Amino acid sequence: MRWQVIISYYEIKLVINQLCNFNSAKIMSSPPRTRSSSRSDNTDELIQKFEELKLSIIFELKSEISSEINKLISSQQELINKLSISVVQHESTIAVLQNNVEQLKKENESLKSSSTKLDQKIINIEQYQRRQSLRIQGIEICKANEREEPDDLVQMVQKMMLNVGMDDAPIHVIDRAHRIGPIYERFGDKKKCQTVIVKFTNFSYRTKFYRKRSKLDKKYKLRIDLTKENFNLFKDAINIINSKNLTKRVNDVYVYVDINCRIKIVDLSREEEQFVECIDDVRNFLIY
Repeated sequence: MRWQVIISYYEIKLVINQLCNFNSAKIMSSPPRTRSSSRSDNTDELIQKFEELKLSIIFELKSEISSEINKLISSQQELINKLSISVVQHESTIAVLQNNVEQLKKENESLKSSSTKLDQKIINIEQYQRRQSLRIQGIEICKANEREEPDDLVQMVQKMMLNVGMDDAPIHVIDRAHRIGPIYERFGDKKKCQTVIVKFTNFSYRTKFYRKRSKLDKKYKLRIDLTKENFNLFKDAINIINSKNLTKRVNDVYVYVDINCRIKIVDLSREEEQFVECIDDVRNFLIY
Protein backbone atom coordinates (compact mmCIF):
# COMPACT_ATOMS: atom_id res chain seq x y z
CA MET A 1 0.00 0.00 0.00
CA ARG A 2 2.72 2.44 0.93
CA TRP A 3 4.69 1.84 -2.28
CA GLN A 4 1.53 2.20 -4.41
CA VAL A 5 0.86 5.61 -2.84
CA ILE A 6 4.41 6.73 -3.56
CA ILE A 7 4.16 5.62 -7.21
CA SER A 8 0.80 7.48 -7.65
CA TYR A 9 2.38 10.54 -6.10
CA TYR A 10 5.22 10.61 -8.65
CA GLU A 11 2.85 9.88 -11.58
CA ILE A 12 0.64 12.82 -10.63
CA LYS A 13 3.65 15.06 -10.17
CA LEU A 14 4.94 14.10 -13.64
CA VAL A 15 1.56 14.95 -15.26
CA ILE A 16 1.36 18.28 -13.47
CA ASN A 17 4.91 19.19 -14.57
CA GLN A 18 4.09 18.40 -18.19
CA LEU A 19 0.87 20.42 -17.96
CA CYS A 20 2.67 23.39 -16.46
CA ASN A 21 5.31 23.28 -19.19
CA PHE A 22 2.61 23.19 -21.87
CA ASN A 23 0.73 26.17 -20.39
CA SER A 24 3.89 28.19 -20.06
CA ALA A 25 4.85 27.62 -23.68
CA LYS A 26 1.37 28.53 -24.86
CA ILE A 27 1.20 31.67 -22.78
CA MET A 28 4.55 32.85 -24.14
CA SER A 29 3.41 32.31 -27.80
CA SER A 30 0.00 33.99 -27.47
CA PRO A 31 -0.77 37.65 -26.91
CA PRO A 32 -1.47 38.76 -23.33
CA ARG A 33 -5.02 38.44 -22.02
CA THR A 34 -6.85 40.50 -19.55
CA ARG A 35 -8.18 37.56 -17.61
CA SER A 36 -7.16 33.95 -16.93
CA SER A 37 -8.47 31.23 -19.08
CA SER A 38 -10.50 28.31 -17.79
CA ARG A 39 -7.54 26.01 -18.41
CA SER A 40 -5.37 28.01 -16.05
CA ASP A 41 -8.06 27.77 -13.41
CA ASN A 42 -8.11 24.02 -13.85
CA THR A 43 -4.32 23.92 -13.46
CA ASP A 44 -4.44 25.86 -10.17
CA GLU A 45 -7.14 23.57 -8.90
CA LEU A 46 -5.09 20.53 -9.92
CA ILE A 47 -1.99 21.90 -8.17
CA GLN A 48 -3.99 22.51 -5.04
CA LYS A 49 -5.30 18.94 -5.10
CA PHE A 50 -1.78 17.73 -5.69
CA GLU A 51 -0.54 19.61 -2.60
CA GLU A 52 -3.35 18.12 -0.56
CA LEU A 53 -2.48 14.65 -1.86
CA LYS A 54 1.20 15.24 -1.07
CA LEU A 55 0.42 16.22 2.52
CA SER A 56 -1.85 13.21 2.87
CA ILE A 57 0.87 10.89 1.57
CA ILE A 58 3.49 12.47 3.85
CA PHE A 59 1.16 12.10 6.84
CA GLU A 60 0.45 8.48 5.96
CA LEU A 61 4.16 7.71 5.51
CA LYS A 62 4.97 9.44 8.77
CA SER A 63 2.35 7.37 10.58
CA GLU A 64 3.62 4.11 9.09
CA ILE A 65 7.25 4.97 9.82
CA SER A 66 6.37 5.94 13.40
CA SER A 67 4.47 2.66 13.81
CA GLU A 68 7.39 0.63 12.48
CA ILE A 69 9.85 2.50 14.69
CA ASN A 70 7.65 1.92 17.74
CA LYS A 71 7.43 -1.79 16.91
CA LEU A 72 11.21 -1.95 16.52
CA ILE A 73 11.76 -0.10 19.79
CA SER A 74 9.28 -2.38 21.53
CA SER A 75 10.99 -5.53 20.21
CA GLN A 76 14.42 -4.18 21.14
CA GLN A 77 13.15 -3.28 24.60
CA GLU A 78 11.85 -6.80 25.05
CA LEU A 79 15.24 -8.15 23.98
CA ILE A 80 17.00 -5.78 26.39
CA ASN A 81 14.72 -6.91 29.22
CA LYS A 82 15.46 -10.56 28.44
CA LEU A 83 19.19 -9.81 28.33
CA SER A 84 18.95 -7.92 31.62
CA ILE A 85 17.26 -10.89 33.25
CA SER A 86 19.90 -13.20 31.78
CA VAL A 87 22.70 -10.92 33.05
CA VAL A 88 21.21 -10.90 36.55
CA GLN A 89 20.94 -14.70 36.49
CA HIS A 90 24.52 -15.03 35.28
CA GLU A 91 25.74 -12.60 37.93
CA SER A 92 23.97 -14.65 40.55
CA THR A 93 25.54 -17.83 39.16
CA ILE A 94 28.98 -16.18 39.09
CA ALA A 95 28.56 -15.07 42.70
CA VAL A 96 27.72 -18.63 43.73
CA LEU A 97 30.69 -20.00 41.77
CA GLN A 98 33.03 -17.42 43.31
CA ASN A 99 31.80 -18.41 46.74
CA ASN A 100 32.43 -22.07 45.88
CA VAL A 101 35.90 -21.20 44.61
CA GLU A 102 36.72 -19.39 47.86
CA GLN A 103 35.54 -22.36 49.87
CA LEU A 104 37.59 -24.72 47.71
CA LYS A 105 40.64 -22.50 48.18
CA LYS A 106 40.22 -22.65 51.95
CA GLU A 107 39.76 -26.41 51.82
CA ASN A 108 42.80 -26.70 49.55
CA GLU A 109 44.92 -24.65 51.95
CA SER A 110 43.72 -26.79 54.83
CA LEU A 111 44.55 -29.96 52.91
CA LYS A 112 47.98 -28.60 52.02
CA SER A 113 48.64 -27.81 55.65
CA SER A 114 47.48 -31.28 56.70
CA SER A 115 49.54 -32.86 53.92
CA THR A 116 52.64 -30.93 55.03
CA LYS A 117 52.15 -32.08 58.59
CA LEU A 118 51.65 -35.68 57.48
CA ASP A 119 54.75 -35.51 55.28
CA GLN A 120 56.75 -34.19 58.21
CA LYS A 121 55.45 -36.99 60.44
CA ILE A 122 56.44 -39.58 57.82
CA ILE A 123 59.92 -38.02 57.58
CA ASN A 124 60.22 -38.05 61.36
CA ILE A 125 59.20 -41.71 61.52
CA GLU A 126 61.66 -42.64 58.78
CA GLN A 127 64.38 -40.63 60.48
CA TYR A 128 63.66 -42.32 63.81
CA GLN A 129 64.10 -45.71 62.16
CA ARG A 130 67.58 -44.58 61.12
CA ARG A 131 68.69 -43.64 64.62
CA GLN A 132 70.76 -46.80 64.90
CA SER A 133 72.45 -46.35 61.52
CA LEU A 134 75.60 -44.55 60.41
CA ARG A 135 77.13 -43.79 57.01
CA ILE A 136 80.81 -44.40 56.39
CA GLN A 137 82.56 -42.73 53.46
CA GLY A 138 85.98 -43.72 52.14
CA ILE A 139 85.69 -47.52 52.11
CA GLU A 140 87.18 -48.85 48.88
CA ILE A 141 85.17 -51.01 46.52
CA CYS A 142 86.35 -54.47 45.51
CA LYS A 143 88.33 -55.05 42.37
CA ALA A 144 86.59 -56.32 39.26
CA ASN A 145 87.75 -59.93 39.81
CA GLU A 146 86.76 -59.98 43.49
CA ARG A 147 83.37 -60.50 45.07
CA GLU A 148 82.30 -58.63 48.20
CA GLU A 149 79.98 -60.32 50.69
CA PRO A 150 77.85 -58.43 53.23
CA ASP A 151 79.81 -60.04 56.08
CA ASP A 152 83.01 -58.57 54.64
CA LEU A 153 81.68 -55.07 55.25
CA VAL A 154 80.56 -56.02 58.78
CA GLN A 155 84.04 -57.31 59.62
CA MET A 156 85.58 -54.17 58.14
CA VAL A 157 83.46 -51.95 60.42
CA GLN A 158 84.23 -54.14 63.42
CA LYS A 159 87.95 -53.55 62.79
CA MET A 160 87.29 -49.81 62.71
CA MET A 161 85.56 -50.05 66.09
CA LEU A 162 88.53 -51.88 67.53
CA ASN A 163 90.89 -49.22 66.15
CA VAL A 164 89.04 -46.47 68.05
CA GLY A 165 89.16 -48.41 71.34
CA MET A 166 85.77 -50.14 71.40
CA ASP A 167 87.07 -53.50 72.59
CA ASP A 168 83.98 -54.07 74.73
CA ALA A 169 81.60 -54.09 71.74
CA PRO A 170 79.71 -57.39 71.31
CA ILE A 171 80.35 -59.45 68.21
CA HIS A 172 76.82 -59.02 66.93
CA VAL A 173 76.57 -55.29 67.65
CA ILE A 174 76.28 -54.71 63.88
CA ASP A 175 73.01 -55.90 62.37
CA ARG A 176 73.91 -55.38 58.70
CA ALA A 177 76.01 -53.27 56.34
CA HIS A 178 75.64 -52.53 52.63
CA ARG A 179 76.80 -50.05 50.02
CA ILE A 180 74.65 -47.27 48.64
CA GLY A 181 74.94 -44.36 46.23
CA PRO A 182 77.32 -43.58 43.38
CA ILE A 183 80.95 -44.61 43.13
CA TYR A 184 83.43 -41.75 43.67
CA GLU A 185 87.17 -41.19 43.96
CA ARG A 186 88.56 -40.78 47.45
CA PHE A 187 90.31 -37.49 48.12
CA GLY A 188 94.08 -37.89 48.18
CA ASP A 189 94.75 -41.31 46.63
CA LYS A 190 91.79 -41.17 44.17
CA LYS A 191 90.82 -44.76 44.92
CA LYS A 192 87.27 -45.71 43.97
CA CYS A 193 84.92 -45.82 46.94
CA GLN A 194 81.24 -46.13 47.73
CA THR A 195 79.32 -45.09 50.84
CA VAL A 196 78.44 -47.86 53.31
CA ILE A 197 75.37 -47.80 55.58
CA VAL A 198 75.86 -49.63 58.86
CA LYS A 199 72.91 -50.54 61.09
CA PHE A 200 73.70 -51.30 64.72
CA THR A 201 71.67 -53.50 67.02
CA ASN A 202 72.27 -51.13 69.92
CA PHE A 203 71.84 -47.34 69.92
CA SER A 204 74.41 -46.85 72.69
CA TYR A 205 77.23 -48.54 70.75
CA ARG A 206 76.26 -46.72 67.59
CA THR A 207 76.48 -43.39 69.49
CA LYS A 208 79.76 -44.36 71.15
CA PHE A 209 81.30 -45.23 67.79
CA TYR A 210 80.08 -41.94 66.30
CA ARG A 211 81.60 -39.91 69.13
CA LYS A 212 84.97 -41.58 68.57
CA ARG A 213 84.98 -40.74 64.84
CA SER A 214 87.90 -38.32 65.27
CA LYS A 215 90.14 -41.33 66.08
CA LEU A 216 89.45 -42.99 62.73
CA ASP A 217 91.92 -42.92 59.87
CA LYS A 218 91.62 -39.59 58.01
CA LYS A 219 90.54 -41.36 54.84
CA TYR A 220 87.26 -42.36 56.53
CA LYS A 221 84.36 -40.06 57.33
CA LEU A 222 81.51 -40.97 59.66
CA ARG A 223 78.08 -39.34 59.17
CA ILE A 224 74.64 -39.53 60.74
CA ASP A 225 72.24 -41.42 58.44
CA LEU A 226 69.75 -38.69 57.43
CA THR A 227 66.71 -39.04 55.23
CA LYS A 228 66.91 -37.43 51.81
CA GLU A 229 64.68 -34.54 52.94
CA ASN A 230 66.67 -33.86 56.10
CA PHE A 231 69.98 -34.13 54.27
CA ASN A 232 68.85 -31.53 51.72
CA LEU A 233 67.61 -29.32 54.55
CA PHE A 234 70.98 -29.61 56.26
CA LYS A 235 72.83 -28.62 53.07
CA ASP A 236 70.48 -25.70 52.39
CA ALA A 237 70.97 -24.41 55.94
CA ILE A 238 74.75 -24.48 55.50
CA ASN A 239 74.45 -22.64 52.17
CA ILE A 240 72.29 -19.90 53.72
CA ILE A 241 74.74 -19.37 56.54
CA ASN A 242 77.65 -19.19 54.11
CA SER A 243 75.78 -16.75 51.86
CA LYS A 244 74.85 -14.38 54.71
CA ASN A 245 77.11 -11.43 55.46
CA LEU A 246 77.85 -12.48 59.03
CA THR A 247 81.24 -10.65 59.14
CA LYS A 248 82.68 -10.88 62.66
CA ARG A 249 80.48 -13.69 63.87
CA VAL A 250 80.97 -15.96 60.85
CA ASN A 251 82.60 -18.57 63.11
CA ASP A 252 79.92 -18.26 65.78
CA VAL A 253 76.97 -19.52 63.70
CA TYR A 254 76.80 -23.08 62.43
CA VAL A 255 74.42 -26.01 61.95
CA TYR A 256 74.98 -29.59 62.99
CA VAL A 257 73.17 -32.91 63.41
CA ASP A 258 72.97 -34.27 66.95
CA ILE A 259 73.16 -37.95 67.89
CA ASN A 260 69.36 -38.22 67.68
CA CYS A 261 69.41 -37.17 63.99
CA ARG A 262 67.98 -33.71 64.74
CA ILE A 263 69.27 -30.67 62.86
CA LYS A 264 70.20 -27.70 65.03
CA ILE A 265 71.48 -24.17 64.45
CA VAL A 266 73.71 -22.49 67.01
CA ASP A 267 74.85 -18.91 67.58
CA LEU A 268 77.69 -18.87 70.10
CA SER A 269 77.74 -15.07 70.34
CA ARG A 270 74.14 -15.10 71.60
CA GLU A 271 74.44 -18.47 73.31
CA GLU A 272 71.30 -19.63 71.51
CA GLU A 273 70.39 -22.95 69.91
CA GLN A 274 67.33 -23.97 67.94
CA PHE A 275 65.97 -27.02 66.15
CA VAL A 276 65.62 -26.73 62.37
CA GLU A 277 62.53 -28.33 60.82
CA CYS A 278 62.30 -26.13 57.73
CA ILE A 279 64.51 -23.62 55.94
CA ASP A 280 62.49 -20.70 57.33
CA ASP A 281 63.71 -21.65 60.80
CA VAL A 282 67.24 -20.84 59.64
CA ARG A 283 66.25 -17.52 58.05
CA ASN A 284 64.30 -16.42 61.12
CA PHE A 285 67.15 -17.42 63.44
CA LEU A 286 69.59 -15.23 61.51
CA ILE A 287 67.32 -12.15 61.75
CA TYR A 288 67.80 -10.20 64.95
